[in-house]
Amino acid sequence: MKYGFIGLGNMASAIIGGMVKGGIPAEDILGFNRTKAKTDALVEKYGIVECASADEVAERADVLILAVKPQMLPDVMDAAARCGSKPVLTIAAGKALSWYMERFPAGTPVVRIMPNIAARVGESLSAICGNKFADESVIAEAKKIFACVGKVYIIEEKFFPAFSSICGASGAFIYLYIDALAEAGVRAGFPRAMAEEMASGAVLGAAKLAQDSGEHPIALMNKVCSPGGTTVEGVIKLKELGFETAIQQATQAVIDKDKLL
Repeated sequence: MKYGFIGLGNMASAIIGGMVKGGIPAEDILGFNRTKAKTDALVEKYGIVECASADEVAERADVLILAVKPQMLPDVMDAAARCGSKPVLTIAAGKALSWYMERFPAGTPVVRIMPNIAARVGESLSAICGNKFADESVIAEAKKIFACVGKVYIIEEKFFPAFSSICGASGAFIYLYIDALAEAGVRAGFPRAMAEEMASGAVLGAAKLAQDSGEHPIALMNKVCSPGGTTVEGVIKLKELGFETAIQQATQAVIDKDKLL
């Protein structure tokens, strides 16, 4: 099986790294990027096969993976459409399956996937949905690829904007929180590097406990908030400043923008 990537940016690089680590031979991975330096870097790092054009990738691959940004899709669709009836996997946000079906040959299996940046460390959360031509074997192939970089969910397409926000864009919110927490640490007197390590470690530990304990997040929060203690004062201040509302409105803003793409 030959896997062909059109687009070799950060996400494609993470996926390819996971695939190779997961046992897929590098010589079975083809790639093209308009910035040749990115292709060269992945050829050197993993040993993937360089292609001279998007057309060549589409012709040689058994499974085509579109890993370009949504605004760049029109530039590669002519080449991608030459894939015949081969399965096409796309990680571009905001483009519905119907959009692809209008541009690919009739009967082309198309699968939308929404991974996130944590694919770089094998902790992505990826959503998958396919068109009516993507049978169980095609979905299984997509799951195999993206299971190499984390957990995979099969969801209905109508939930993609929400998934993109909650499991994708939220990473940026979390990094913003980590940075703010680290700045508070610097203000308290810790060196910046130490404060960043402490803040990211606190988030990681809290997330791990939320996943493994089976307890509701609010129940865990209440265990940290001793009656009359210090933590509850911070929680009250966050609520006064609209912390929860800000997160929910930011999530909705991403959903709304996704629907406009």
